Amino acid sequence: MVVPMLLEKKIRDLSNKTSRRIALPSFITLLLFITVIFFVLLPQLEENFLSRKQEMIRELTETTWSLLESYHERELLGELTQDEAKKRAILRINKLRYGPEQKDYFWINDMEPRMIMHPYRSDLVGKNVSDFKDIRGKLLFLEFVRVVEKQGAGYVDYMWQWKDNPDKISSKMSYVKGYEPWGWIIGTGMYIDDIHAEIAKIRRKLTAISMAILFIVSLLAVYSIRQTMLSDRERLGIFLEREGLLKSLEKSKERYRNLLETTSDWIWACDQDGRYTYSSPRVRDLLGFEPGEMLGKTLMDIVSPQQAKIFSTSFTKILHAQKPINGLENTCLGKNGQIVVLENNAVPVFDHQEKLLGYRGVARDVTVRKLALEDLKKSRDDLHASLEQTVATLASTAEKRDPYTAGHQQRVDILACAIARELGLPDSQIEGLHIAALLHDIGKITLPSEYLSKPTKLSKEETAIIRFHPEVGYEILKNIQFPWPVADIVYQHHEHLDGSGYPRGLTDKDILLEAKIIAVADVVEAMSSHRPYRPSLGITKALDQIRSGRGTLYHAPSVDACLHLILEKKLEFASGDWCPIFL
Repeated sequence: MVVPMLLEKKIRDLSNKTSRRIALPSFITLLLFITVIFFVLLPQLEENFLSRKQEMIRELTETTWSLLESYHERELLGELTQDEAKKRAILRINKLRYGPEQKDYFWINDMEPRMIMHPYRSDLVGKNVSDFKDIRGKLLFLEFVRVVEKQGAGYVDYMWQWKDNPDKISSKMSYVKGYEPWGWIIGTGMYIDDIHAEIAKIRRKLTAISMAILFIVSLLAVYSIRQTMLSDRERLGIFLEREGLLKSLEKSKERYRNLLETTSDWIWACDQDGRYTYSSPRVRDLLGFEPGEMLGKTLMDIVSPQQAKIFSTSFTKILHAQKPINGLENTCLGKNGQIVVLENNAVPVFDHQEKLLGYRGVARDVTVRKLALEDLKKSRDDLHASLEQTVATLASTAEKRDPYTAGHQQRVDILACAIARELGLPDSQIEGLHIAALLHDIGKITLPSEYLSKPTKLSKEETAIIRFHPEVGYEILKNIQFPWPVADIVYQHHEHLDGSGYPRGLTDKDILLEAKIIAVADVVEAMSSHRPYRPSLGITKALDQIRSGRGTLYHAPSVDACLHLILEKKLEFASGDWCPIFL
């Protein structure tokens, strides 16, 4: 009982010391803040503010002075007489106002000095003001003349009426500048009371902010002291519970060890060179090795000899990359020669200097899954082969109805796929195009054979029936579950971009890209081959046909690709019929 009481007294004393250490810096910080604000920042702010105001009235005077210059230039050009130029300048400057109340102004006097223009003191206009004094006895207009004669322009401070109120006199600073061609002095000024009022406003705001900061800092200091005292009390409880926590930690370690030893995956750790430094007992069931036998080995010691030849370089790169390992599959040999496919996942471990210490990972037996994937791939390949055979059979069935165009669908397929590759289409899309090209004339299977082999021109009725074959092809294919829109491509392969095609008169945006490609290939092949009703028209005319319809009838990129393939000899033609050879 004595030990906890002594400990509590010690913690209380420590809490009081901590409270003082928190409060003292807070008070000093606040004192420094107030000193900087009121004895450094405010005087500097007032000085800067006055400088900005002086610069403002200087710029305003310079700008107004340029008006005099513009009227003088017109005088020199003969547009105005000097009297007219002066009169217009006076009228314009007399109306200029600025400032929050639009009451700040400009005045003009000459070097005599005589008042030329003043918007609020019309009683002085035209009079000699050399003996005009402010309430302090300053001959301000003579001072304006002296400054201009000495330096051309400058600042003068004096007492003057408040804007348009002659009953109120206030301290003022003006900037004056002489205009030599006319012997004038132009000026404007700022009232010092305005500046003091703005500085006072800023001072009041800063005072309010400082008080608010003082209040907040005080609250924070009190809060920090209170939280420190509460933390010290809690620390005593934590100290007394430490024994129990250590025992709980030991139990957690035991549970973690049991988890590692009973999990179905192999848990491992290795150093930066890939040598195993830990192995869970699960390795015994996966590979037949005892956990101790794995220490010092690397993954290269258990992979199959065939994979070791090609995996050695990759294994080194993986270690040097110092990045997480995800889904790394390796074919391994167990202790008794059994083949096991392991999937490794691991994360790199670094020390406090970011130096790689090694990896910690888990390996899972995926042999069954791998075999299942191989079986699935074989089934997919078998299905693909069956599909190719089925499509080829359907295509040959259609051609038996039309022996004069035998090979047409295969040649259109070769040319269309070449165009698609030239356009950069993905392999999956080209495969669908290939199937559709082989079947694009499947609808002719229902047409009368005498129409297909007729050696003379078809009648309108016969042509209408022939043009029905894309729709028949669509009806034949629409219920077959292809992974591509084969039926729609067959339906659209005689459509034109401008809507002049058949059977539905579709336009560009409604036609599939594959159908546009087949349309180009179909025209080139048909015109280049013999038909019952005419001999081959030749490749030149075929190319002229698609070139003339480029962008209106036929898809422009497909036309360009076809022309490139043939004219650049990437497709060659032999005899009357042609056989494409890809170089």
